[in-house]
Amino acid sequence: MQKIKLPLWLSILLLLALIVPSHLVGLDKFATLDEPWWAISGSNYYYALTHRDFANTIYDYHPAVTTTWVVTAGMLTVFPEYRGFGQGYFDVRKPNYDEFLQEHDVRTLDVLRNSRIIQSVLLIGLALLAFFLLQLFIDRPLALAAVAFAFDAPFFLGHSRLINHEGMLTLFVAISILGAYVYVNVQRKPVYLLLSGAAFGLAQLTKSPSIVVMGIVGLMLFVGLFERGKPFGAKLWDAVKVMAIWLGAALLVYVALWPGMWVAANKMFYEVYGNAFSYAFQGARLDVTQELEPRSFDLDNGLSGVTLYLQRLGLRTTPLTWLGLLLAVPSLFMSRVKPVVKTLIGYLVLTSALFILMFGIAKGRDSAHYILTSFFLLDLIAALGWGAGLSWLGERWSRLGQTRVQGGLLALLVLAQLAVGLSFYPYYFTYGNPLVARTPADYASGYGEGLDQAAAYLAQKQDADGLRVFAYSGMGPFSYFFPGRTEVMKKAYFWEPGIPSVVSGMRWSEYVVVYAVVQENLPECAAFLEAMQSVEPEHVVTIHGMEYARIYRSADIPESVYEALSK
Repeated sequence: MQKIKLPLWLSILLLLALIVPSHLVGLDKFATLDEPWWAISGSNYYYALTHRDFANTIYDYHPAVTTTWVVTAGMLTVFPEYRGFGQGYFDVRKPNYDEFLQEHDVRTLDVLRNSRIIQSVLLIGLALLAFFLLQLFIDRPLALAAVAFAFDAPFFLGHSRLINHEGMLTLFVAISILGAYVYVNVQRKPVYLLLSGAAFGLAQLTKSPSIVVMGIVGLMLFVGLFERGKPFGAKLWDAVKVMAIWLGAALLVYVALWPGMWVAANKMFYEVYGNAFSYAFQGARLDVTQELEPRSFDLDNGLSGVTLYLQRLGLRTTPLTWLGLLLAVPSLFMSRVKPVVKTLIGYLVLTSALFILMFGIAKGRDSAHYILTSFFLLDLIAALGWGAGLSWLGERWSRLGQTRVQGGLLALLVLAQLAVGLSFYPYYFTYGNPLVARTPADYASGYGEGLDQAAAYLAQKQDADGLRVFAYSGMGPFSYFFPGRTEVMKKAYFWEPGIPSVVSGMRWSEYVVVYAVVQENLPECAAFLEAMQSVEPEHVVTIHGMEYARIYRSADIPESVYEALSK
């Protein structure tokens, strides 16, 4: 096979063409359940910064500092005056924030959209950086295809477009590992070591589980101790220095970009790591458990948790990824594949496995997006497997070994990876592998998708501005797209004897929105849904053949339903 010569500048342009449209189109089409939380947290962060209240720049144990910086930037583009009204800090569980913005003729959706754009641009820049690092030791066209293949995979594409932590965490982890790998195994230039350390610091500012990267980098340095060359003592001292510099770069970024560390470092560390370990092993934050009790750590359910994540990994990855991973296995034994590539595959597999193991063992964490890093790294491995497979075929069939044919096949691979998810636009994260998905429920996520369609339906009503709607999970996914007043039907209401809050909300409203895709899986909602079966919905939102949301006109709900609910 002839090597494909591709200038760096042209490679960058091609990569941008492959990843920019899919990540920037339709960013204002919907919202998810978690995004209102982070829109408010980011706005609180902006308020704290501008009032020099640095001790209040933590809102959760993630610590999500990068996410709140992104929302801060989004707020600056939409409503920079937000800092000057003396409103203080808003509770992320209440709608007061949205009401405040509305009073000043600002839409929360605009803040969310601009924040998404800023985050997407950042992730695109990181993708370019990942490509640059890969092409230092992998053929440039394959490096380009690998990054585009992973970046356009439907599950990663879906979550990286949202204001949450998973997309940034994934890219920061990938950059940190690739940077360290290049420094240790390819070019001993300090810039790659510092880049890796800085990316690790950013990963830690995003989400604490990225701590596994420290183990991966440590393993790289440990393996280097057994390579031929300098005396063992000299290599050990060099490894210690490298690790110190790497950690120093990470700590510098961690402190410099988190003002809370400037004034209350002990509080920040306690909130982040204490709560992270408490939640992972004890199922609740320290304000509930009061202290870490190692004796209470129970790993009995770890295997079932890992199995669950593996099932979801299989469901949400594409057949192209599956085949690429299969091809990656024999590539480890091919002489044509460089040893440096084989070793990289090993580190990527280990990192992916650690994320799956970590969240599989942790209590209260069962959403597939928690292992988005594993998805991305496995897609990178799959693309490398495809590269090895095409190289093998090219050596046996001369036509397949031609430069143009090889380049065309790599391009088709990336376009096919993107195409399999297009039918799920704009909810790419609901993608399901057709080889695994058997029912419409396998595609359902219940992450807020479909509520925007319910809002759009009601927004077409005459005098929609004056309508009152009682909607399950309505804060954000529904309210951002509905011009009238939204009252949230909360899950906690269904735990009340006689569910009086639900009944009063239904009587208050003119329309009731049931989020069936979620509520039908909640035992506490069973009696409510059974009572509502006697009422014909005015409109039903259907996605992939499954009912997601039902819209009822309150005037159509007979008194007998209220009597049944109040029992």
